[in-house]
Amino acid sequence: MSPEALLHKFGYLAVFLGTFLEGETILVLAGFFSERGHLVLITVMLVAFLGAYTGHVCWFWVGRAKGVKILDRFPKMKKHFGKGVRLFERYGAPAIFITQYLYGLRITCAIIIGVSKISTIKFLIYEALSCMIWAVLIAGAGFYFGVAVERILGRAAHIEKYGLIGLIVVGLAVYGYHQWKDRNEPVPEPEEPTV
Repeated sequence: MSPEALLHKFGYLAVFLGTFLEGETILVLAGFFSERGHLVLITVMLVAFLGAYTGHVCWFWVGRAKGVKILDRFPKMKKHFGKGVRLFERYGAPAIFITQYLYGLRITCAIIIGVSKISTIKFLIYEALSCMIWAVLIAGAGFYFGVAVERILGRAAHIEKYGLIGLIVVGLAVYGYHQWKDRNEPVPEPEEPTV
């Protein structure tokens, strides 16, 4: 089901679930739908914040409770594990803040932060700030894209479809690129145990 169909059918629930996972595409589309009057922009931003924040906190707790065991199962994630933990412990708050803008790495980063020695309170505060700003920026970008389309081309129904198709194509291209990159990344060989 396309992001457009999800938004038509499930509205704010689709925004919450999309942002709980990785969600830029669904959030841009929700902002665009807000400009068209199908959703309320402030509500989209609030739901997106709650979805992203809830998702990251859940993955943080997974990392805190079982991070090392999970990383043992995923060699691609484990490869960056040590560097990631050192990075988060060294830079703390700015590193937490930036993870919201790393498409395709947010879940991994939340798990790594959970495994690190960063305090839970620090994570919760900086993650909340980061998710709030992200929700406003991305939903606002979708909304103002709709405004720009309206100003340039008028409110013709067929133009809306072209704008949505364009957003979907860009979203799918970014997703496809990340999938291709993940598939072509070499998997490290397991280390031989020393006797």
